[in-house]
Amino acid sequence: MTSLITRARTSNSEKVWLRISAFLSLKAPATRTTYSGIVAEWCRFLGADVGTPQSAEAILTATDLHAIAYRKFLEKKPGERPRMIQAQGRVSADRGISIERASGRGAKKDGLDATQSNATIHKKFAALRRIYRMLVSSNLGIVENPFEADKVPPPPKDAGRKRPTQMIDFELVMEIVSLPDPKTPKGRRDRAILATLFGGGLRRSEVVGLRIGDIKKTSSGTTYLYLRHTKAKKDAEQALPSWASALLWDLIKERKQTGAMDGDFLFVGFTGKGGQTVTTKPMSDTGVYLLFKQYCMAAGAGSHATPHSARATAITKLLSDGIPHREVQEFSRHSSIQMVEWYDKRRYSVEDSPAKELSYGKKRP
Repeated sequence: MTSLITRARTSNSEKVWLRISAFLSLKAPATRTTYSGIVAEWCRFLGADVGTPQSAEAILTATDLHAIAYRKFLEKKPGERPRMIQAQGRVSADRGISIERASGRGAKKDGLDATQSNATIHKKFAALRRIYRMLVSSNLGIVENPFEADKVPPPPKDAGRKRPTQMIDFELVMEIVSLPDPKTPKGRRDRAILATLFGGGLRRSEVVGLRIGDIKKTSSGTTYLYLRHTKAKKDAEQALPSWASALLWDLIKERKQTGAMDGDFLFVGFTGKGGQTVTTKPMSDTGVYLLFKQYCMAAGAGSHATPHSARATAITKLLSDGIPHREVQEFSRHSSIQMVEWYDKRRYSVEDSPAKELSYGKKRP
């Protein structure tokens, strides 16, 4: 009887990685990479290398107590420094003051810790919870999910955020878009990229994935982008304002004059001295990130702006103009109204706070 149980357990261990691999294969490439890293870290925490029979056995026998210990481990694990501490670190280094004082302030994270954020830990728990749900339903001998929130609640993902997305002042947007040199091919490409980010509220991955043929017009003349396999795992159509579409059509005309076809990537890289030699390779996510930060800093928008700031700025501007949340949701392609509200940076404004009128002095007659 013991040998039968042992053989059954061995057979299940072999199936673990097959099931996990199949589960990950259905995810988008970026999600697959993230989940794979989380699974590898979980295996190392359990004391085995990812993909081995030992780690499969450890996954099968893990309990909620292991999950609790894993959370404690993550809460102390080094993470990316917050922007505020990064800035302070440069000043403190000049004065010979250590910047580690922001760490080790207890279990409650305030967003200034040099350890992993609540949002990162929450994401890792959510990923492992989904993987274990799949394994439980696969009848591999796992009875309970060790990452069920009722037993092991993850930290609040919206508390103590290190790097919240920052909105860019509306008055600066067109200044940023106009900064690239329109006399050079690279400058014209950069203008079109900035216009796509601010005018369409696109994500970086959506921008770099655009093909020339993905820019289309309706019968009435409205320019729109055909977005393939978005974050929501479905194609979408995104309209553009006229000021943004004009820059895109100019770029498309220029690309086609050099022999580019509809199936070619719209935004390609440049190389050579001064970066003025065009290539056929698409821009990378990192390239868009660095390009965006360069122009934002030149316009005085600060060093903390990222391409996602353009998305938040576009959503906030539409809401500020009185566009209903439901219509803005269609623009942003979010799954819920709550996500639109999260991107509404007006909530963080203190200009209209009643606290400005708060007074404890005696009123003068």
